[in-house]
Amino acid sequence: MGKRWMWLTTALTGAVTAAVVLGKPVDARLTDLSVYLGAVGGLADGDSLYDFTRGAAPFTYPPFAALVFTPLTWVPVPVVQIAWTVVTLAAVAALAVLVMRGRATADGAGNTRGQAMTAAPASGPAASAIAALVLVLSAPISSNLKYGQVSLFLVVLVLTDVLLLRRTGANGVLIGIAAAVKLTPLIFIPLLWFSGRRRAAVVATLTFAGCGLVGALALPGDSWRFWTGELFHVSRLGYITGAGNQSLNGALMRLDVPDHARSVLVLAIGGGIVAAALIRAVRLAGEKYWLGATVVVGAAGIVLSPVSWTHHQVWLVLAALLPVAGPAWVRAAWPAVVVTVMLLPLVGESRLLLAVAVAALVPVYDGTRRWDGIRTPPTSAGGRRAVTVA
Repeated sequence: MGKRWMWLTTALTGAVTAAVVLGKPVDARLTDLSVYLGAVGGLADGDSLYDFTRGAAPFTYPPFAALVFTPLTWVPVPVVQIAWTVVTLAAVAALAVLVMRGRATADGAGNTRGQAMTAAPASGPAASAIAALVLVLSAPISSNLKYGQVSLFLVVLVLTDVLLLRRTGANGVLIGIAAAVKLTPLIFIPLLWFSGRRRAAVVATLTFAGCGLVGALALPGDSWRFWTGELFHVSRLGYITGAGNQSLNGALMRLDVPDHARSVLVLAIGGGIVAAALIRAVRLAGEKYWLGATVVVGAAGIVLSPVSWTHHQVWLVLAALLPVAGPAWVRAAWPAVVVTVMLLPLVGESRLLLAVAVAALVPVYDGTRRWDGIRTPPTSAGGRRAVTVA
């Protein structure tokens, strides 16, 4: 009965959130989705994707994304908005089930090493319902629902690829498609390559290139314009100096760091954080803890990306599931800190700092080995965990 009540609570919370979002006038809700629809709709009149704006918000994705959105223009806008919101909530539920499964099974195939690090059930309907509730209440999911964003769907595609398709010939396809819609998932291709899933890395790269080619054949003018110009105009992405941009680039802009120096610092510091994240992630992947590896790299992407809006930060909510090294109070405090930062209103650079911590600082392990090489055998003779250096 408990799990049913948890799912009912989650469903009611999602329904209330959807009602608030859809209770606004049609022209004032899901504004990012409106940009997608408006830009794609203009193609029929011979307009460029990148000349369209709605409320000063332009279309910023590759042309392939426009092809993905095209069928949505065949349906009345209010119907699209309702369907988009419902599918977003369904994606939240799917993500919750997926990550709780990945948390409980370090290798996605029945190994429950990760479970040893927490006293709470690591998987099951009740745990998935709690995860879904936290996600629905979090700032990133609220932002995805409010604006009609694609960021949540990209996270689901990446994790489905990493956790569910890794033993199939299709491994890498979903990451390639996600990157073709929005470039940020490209950061997961090095994770595949350096963790030994090189065929999947090649498949992801070829899928990304193939989707880009499809976009170029369908929209040659806009493709040329995007890849040779619009891609580099970061200022088109909105008020990027505002606090909502929790990337390293955004923080340096708020400090009034000159452009050239800022670019150097982003490449040096951001690149170092990405390198550290990949090293940590490869070690986690070596222990078959793919959920942890993917979340760590996702956090690094938030740091390095020129713009990291709230709806991009789903990876940081998932960081609450990571088992961290340390005494019991640290392991208990970690998810509480993450949930607090990601549910409450933004304070300063708190989410950027959290992203840096997840990517490069907080020691994560799957119950047998920490990222820094400290191995924890199951138990010693006295029933306590012994720690030895591998």
